[in-house]
Amino acid sequence: MEAERNAHLASDLIDHLYAAAYGEAPWQVFMDRSRELLPNGQTVLFHHDRKSCCGAFTLAGGLDPSAVERYNRRYHAINPWMDHATRRPLGVVMQADEMLPRADLLRTDFYAEYLRPQDVVTGLGVTLSRDEDRHFLFSIVCADAPPDRIAGAKWAMGRVMPHLMRAFGSFRALTEARSSAGTLRIDGRLRVLAADSLALELLAQTEDLAVGPLGRLSCTDAEVLRIIRLMLAPDDEAGARPAIWHGHLRRRDGALPLRVCIYRPGPTAAAHVGAQDCFLRLECPMPSLRAGARRFGAIHRLSGAEALIVRRLAEGARLEQIAAERRTSPDTVRTQLKSIFRKSGCSSQGDILRHVAVLSTAS
Repeated sequence: MEAERNAHLASDLIDHLYAAAYGEAPWQVFMDRSRELLPNGQTVLFHHDRKSCCGAFTLAGGLDPSAVERYNRRYHAINPWMDHATRRPLGVVMQADEMLPRADLLRTDFYAEYLRPQDVVTGLGVTLSRDEDRHFLFSIVCADAPPDRIAGAKWAMGRVMPHLMRAFGSFRALTEARSSAGTLRIDGRLRVLAADSLALELLAQTEDLAVGPLGRLSCTDAEVLRIIRLMLAPDDEAGARPAIWHGHLRRRDGALPLRVCIYRPGPTAAAHVGAQDCFLRLECPMPSLRAGARRFGAIHRLSGAEALIVRRLAEGARLEQIAAERRTSPDTVRTQLKSIFRKSGCSSQGDILRHVAVLSTAS
């Protein structure tokens, strides 16, 4: 029964995430619903700077405003979980006792002055993204709970995390006034009901998708078209329809393909949308790849010249091209590449690009 409840809740949370990412529902709905993972749960999306020990709650569910204000004003600097949270792998859900033994937590001022008055002693946390010393995290904290309840919540959070990491990019774009993605909304007749300016700009970069003179979406990529039609099919004809599908679209100039995410609102998000339409989110990968390259350089303590090589490789440049741009010899660039291999443990340029791609998914 508990496993079924957690599976249903995880599915609902994923639905809420994409509704929020596509601007069809408030992020607060996801924050409030995710509190149900643990008894009397309190959820926070927040950031923390490891070097300065500064941090703040950006979005919270279940916390009194005064508790948010006190954390942002003082207690961010003495949060004992942060030492581990800023070093753990991205996207890995961890229980509080895995990050800091319970006995050590209970001896801290953070527990005595901040957590105990709120009847909080444990919880779950995950690091969503990091930019050098700045870390972005999601946590749910609560009073003590049975191990099986915590294990079930951890399993459910693990199901949600890949989607939260993708959606978090949209949240950061919203809060930091930056975006590299655009969204279209289409109906069952492939009519474009809404499209933002960036979506139209990105559409012009690909031959696979276009909006015709009558406002209908045309698609020459057979797999993408199949998924769109499957998403828009009536429920009794859809079969095993995915709620979310991710793929790529070729670009006219041969640049890195556009990422495409196709989303069909489930029953939860449909209450906000008001219709069974389909959403397409188009994203230029370059800004997130650059961010991934920056993170790669920071994690492996690369020099400025080495970090530049990683960034240019991520942008598709060849070693000879990088050497010409820097007015140095190809041998010098190859020597610096070997240093990158040694520091990072990578054995090829392909390994570097795979690591950069993974680090870019949470941008």
